[in-house]
Amino acid sequence: MAPQTLTLETRQAALSDASIMARLSMQLGYDSSEVVMRQRLTRLRDRPEHAVFVAALEGEPIVGWVHVELRMPLWTEPFAEIIGLVADASHRRIGTGRALVERVVRWAEDRQIGDLRARAQEHRDDALSFYESLGFELIKEHQVYRRMLVETVETSGMPTLVD
Repeated sequence: MAPQTLTLETRQAALSDASIMARLSMQLGYDSSEVVMRQRLTRLRDRPEHAVFVAALEGEPIVGWVHVELRMPLWTEPFAEIIGLVADASHRRIGTGRALVERVVRWAEDRQIGDLRARAQEHRDDALSFYESLGFELIKEHQVYRRMLVETVETSGMPTLVD
């Protein structure tokens, strides 16, 4: 009997994915809770310039997610930018990241956007080589500055939003 092959599928993220998405974010060092992730997904779900997709193996929980944003700066033509991508450490090298990027490519093409960009921190060698393997090329290096205008509010005690 031949071994069963599982199908990797991508779909739009749902609020019910928030718990696993938060856990996956922590694998990259970004602390998040289910409540906070639900709030962030809720904030984005009706914004046409944003999309969040998840990848799951047939019959299993999600194993990765990607967040893409349509950017329209004054200094260039519009482009789509992957601003977050994570594949579960135990499910890497099986096509999770590639499937998520392909889903983003379709999303960008549907909007007639021909320029897809991604950011990766320079110390994440695996991410850098991943993007290069998919045909991305390094076009710029820069520093990111931040000025906090308000103090961060702890939201862990807030009620969970529902689908």
